[in-house]
Amino acid sequence: MKTMRLVCLGLGMALPWVAVADEPPAAPLAPKIVCDEPSYDFGERDNNGFVEHNYVVRNAGTLSLEIREVRASCGCTAVKPSVDVVPPGGEAQVQARFDLRGRTGYQQKAIFVTSNDPETPTLTLTLKGTATQPLRAEPSTIFFGQLGPDGLRSRDVEIISTRGPIQIENVRSDQAAIQVTPLPAADDADGTRHRFNVTLANDLPPGQLNGVVIIKTDLPDTPELTVPVLAFIVGSAPAQ
Repeated sequence: MKTMRLVCLGLGMALPWVAVADEPPAAPLAPKIVCDEPSYDFGERDNNGFVEHNYVVRNAGTLSLEIREVRASCGCTAVKPSVDVVPPGGEAQVQARFDLRGRTGYQQKAIFVTSNDPETPTLTLTLKGTATQPLRAEPSTIFFGQLGPDGLRSRDVEIISTRGPIQIENVRSDQAAIQVTPLPAADDADGTRHRFNVTLANDLPPGQLNGVVIIKTDLPDTPELTVPVLAFIVGSAPAQ
């Protein structure tokens, strides 16, 4: 009988311990910031505008999530989130705006979201893709360098379309001293490349010349291209 009592007493002491051990641990009382798609790839875009994207961040925690700051790397703008305080199970939007103008090639920018999440105080979002130039000049700047009396005052420039054949509607310079002349097309030309000769006047005074050549095309999105012209005149060319 005594043995039976000891066995029962032992079971009675063990059962509560087993029950407690089987219970799952309580969820921590804290906010948790989550973004299911933290990276946005915009693919290929012309470099004549902006890329915009809305990121959705949600609170997977048990306390309110406080979004304290949103900032972006250079060239990218992140606006204020749609809400500053996100309840458990709620979500907010963070908009990013990236200026592609003047950029070419692969681009990647970061947006940093600072919150009161103890595990992830700063969440990093990324925006990436390739900026393409539908119309470009080779060389991109017509540079004559230091130009003395006997210096070569003529350079060729090629206008290239990456959007298929184009028509040149008008070519002009912003100064009378910069003359632009179309050059004959190559025999195998397909309309995507157009060549021009740029010549400086002989009577330019000493000093720095800053001008531009402006090419107008029939390309819908980027109809006009401006090509800088730069020279340092140190003496007039001989009269011809």
